[in-house]
Amino acid sequence: MTKGKSATLTLVGVFLGIFLAALDQTIVATALPRIVAELGGVEKYAWVATSYLLASTVAVPIFGRLADLVKSRTLLFWAVLIFLLGSALSGLAPSMDALVLFRGLQGLGGGALFAVAVTVIGLLIPPRERGRIQGAFGAVFGIASIVGPWLGGLLTDHLSWRWVFYINMPVGAVALWFIARYMPATPPPSRHRFDLAGAVTLVLWTVPLLLALSFGGTTYAWTDPVELGLFFLAAAGLVLFVWVERRVPEPLFDLSLFQNPVFRYASAALFFFGAAFLSAMFFLPLYLIEVKGISATHSGLTLLPLTLGAILGSLGAGQLASRTGRYKAWMLAGNVWLLLNFLAMHRVIALETPLWLVLLLMVSMGLGLGPGMPLYTLAVQNAVDPARMGTASSATQFFRQIGSTLGTALLGAVLASSLQAAIQAHLPPGAKGGNLSLRDPTAIERRFEESLGETLALVKKAVDGDPAAIQALRENPFFPEELKARLGKPVPPTLKAWVLKQVEEKLKARLEALKREMKAALDQAIVEAIRRVYLYGAGFVLLGLFFTLFLPDAELKGRSPRPA
Repeated sequence: MTKGKSATLTLVGVFLGIFLAALDQTIVATALPRIVAELGGVEKYAWVATSYLLASTVAVPIFGRLADLVKSRTLLFWAVLIFLLGSALSGLAPSMDALVLFRGLQGLGGGALFAVAVTVIGLLIPPRERGRIQGAFGAVFGIASIVGPWLGGLLTDHLSWRWVFYINMPVGAVALWFIARYMPATPPPSRHRFDLAGAVTLVLWTVPLLLALSFGGTTYAWTDPVELGLFFLAAAGLVLFVWVERRVPEPLFDLSLFQNPVFRYASAALFFFGAAFLSAMFFLPLYLIEVKGISATHSGLTLLPLTLGAILGSLGAGQLASRTGRYKAWMLAGNVWLLLNFLAMHRVIALETPLWLVLLLMVSMGLGLGPGMPLYTLAVQNAVDPARMGTASSATQFFRQIGSTLGTALLGAVLASSLQAAIQAHLPPGAKGGNLSLRDPTAIERRFEESLGETLALVKKAVDGDPAAIQALRENPFFPEELKARLGKPVPPTLKAWVLKQVEEKLKARLEALKREMKAALDQAIVEAIRRVYLYGAGFVLLGLFFTLFLPDAELKGRSPRPA
């Protein structure tokens, strides 16, 4: 078998593994309500996703370093096995606690897959040809984000939520076969020892930091002692991590990589683009579903236009980099285009904005997001020594993941505070002071329903002449003003039933009017909050563009005689 064909078939196995890891970040979301209904433990709802995030983020730099020290085929094989073991155990989970634990194991395998796969591409494919492969790598993520929610709902509805995890087994088995059959057993690029102390101290600062960012503004206030304690632990752990890495002869994370300007500026840019990427994708469905009326049934498809644009942008940028041998021009073009789209979203989003215009802007924004997936990793791999390929490649993924988590937390706080302020400004007088929650946007409407029952009970007492009930109705903002003028007037016993019926009809009409006013206020509040999110997101893009300007533009090395 020719070398080119062997590399191509190896990449089939690598991409199948990456597809599985990317798919599991989205496929579980649609199954979670059914999982909670069967296993209970609703208080651990968020931990099913958080445990995966923690484990995968920590695994990326650790397995990236191992990719420099162990044969890539062996490491990739074990990464897939760990992921499949976590998948099988998650599908068999008898309780919510067990599922959280097994999802952590699955995240460990998923993070390992990301780190090792990027390194394998760097070792097998010359940089000049690598652009096309990195573009396809980004496209796999896009396809997984499209397929995941739909497939998760399909399996949950027609089989069982457990099949959300079992579906990984046959695909993973095919990936293992391709890796074992076609991937060459190349020797590791480095013969150094693994830095165990660095791995331990890495966990000591990344886990508290990610927990603080995940809980901040939702589970705990940012100034809560728990939050402050987690940030303190993260800062202390980071200081200890740097101290260890500067003293061990063969560090897990070689801090001297920051002396390389390509690595330094690419990592900084990826940190901010990771934050911008999540802000573009995470919050927009709220506007599309609540304001533009896309049904909850099709909510998993709300980001399809943006994802398709990102796939096209990723593939196109990779092709252009391979053809021209340069990457910076395409980075800058994508960054500027993305910045313009964030600003356009900030200006264009409104109640009356046509849906077709929003979808068009989503495709356009995806075109700007796409180049960020392949080109920064390509630039770093082109600039570092092959012996540090795994460490450098996984570090770029690590910084992007940390940026995504930070961006989601900060912009989520911006969205929540903006929404709370806007909803209070736009609500009708009868609903002032309502505590609207993003997790429960119908809270005020339910309060109206409860107020109807309470008010009717007061009306019955007022008709009987109860002075306390009459006073309470006069102070009740829900009670129509035209009826307040009639309070205190005696009602003949024969007319009490008729009066109560008339009042009940007026109150129900008032209720329906308040619901319409509340929906209009909620829609307007969502529009204002989303616009602010995109304005802050544009700031992240601008910072990423700033660091990209300083990125050296080196020519991509090498061209394989038979492109894989």
